[in-house]
Amino acid sequence: MAKDDLMRRLSALLGTLALLFTPSLSGTAHAQSHDSLTQAISALKGEFTKKSSVFFSRKTYDGFGSDVVALTVAHGKHRFAAKVGVYASDVTEAFSTGDRPVHFRIINVGRDSYTQGTWADVPEGKKWLHSHNTEGFLWSQNLVDALNPRFLQLISSGAERTSVRDRYDGVPTIRYDGLVKIGSLGSRQAGIYYGPRDGRSVGGRIKWKLWLGPDNLPRRFQIEIVSDPYGPEREVDIVRTNTLYKGWGTPVHIAAPPKNLVAEDD
Repeated sequence: MAKDDLMRRLSALLGTLALLFTPSLSGTAHAQSHDSLTQAISALKGEFTKKSSVFFSRKTYDGFGSDVVALTVAHGKHRFAAKVGVYASDVTEAFSTGDRPVHFRIINVGRDSYTQGTWADVPEGKKWLHSHNTEGFLWSQNLVDALNPRFLQLISSGAERTSVRDRYDGVPTIRYDGLVKIGSLGSRQAGIYYGPRDGRSVGGRIKWKLWLGPDNLPRRFQIEIVSDPYGPEREVDIVRTNTLYKGWGTPVHIAAPPKNLVAEDD
């Protein structure tokens, strides 16, 4: 066999092997990303078992396309409980649509919620309104949130590890990106929730980025939610949220306000 023919055949063989192994390597990287989110779920549940806590800050932009209609700035702290997840929280928010911001604070302890804000009609001598088992205020396991193991499980199959490495909360992080389609979407005071298609609520897609620390716990979570239009004349609604987490395991105290300052929300 001539030397030139041998080199041509060798080059062709190497090219074929490259094509064969490229999908395999891609699949391996994808599997590693899936495993990393599985480790994040385990790490998060470990914090629940330890009854740990975390501080957070969040900005939410709600609008149509690039036009921002409303901005919500929130910060606070969560305390966990085994199997339950977020058991108690103390959150302060400022909601703005271009006019004077509306301030709001909510303390949840178990299934009891205590709220106060510039909009609240609180009786004289009281500072808080109490509600029990009010779904709109309470944390639940169908929220679009990096502290929700069920949501992390949902997005894990499409997770892709990136080369981006940033520092948050004083530690190096690894970023994972992905996109997931949702059958139905909605919102309440506790956050954006998701579920299967139900014929009543519109669905959409969630483009997400998640930064995990060396302990596999979330340090930053960024989402863009594009809802399906309600009709042919309706623009799509876009919600963009950026959340930072810090101080994992720092002891926090979250308690109900003094009873003499609380009124019942009839």
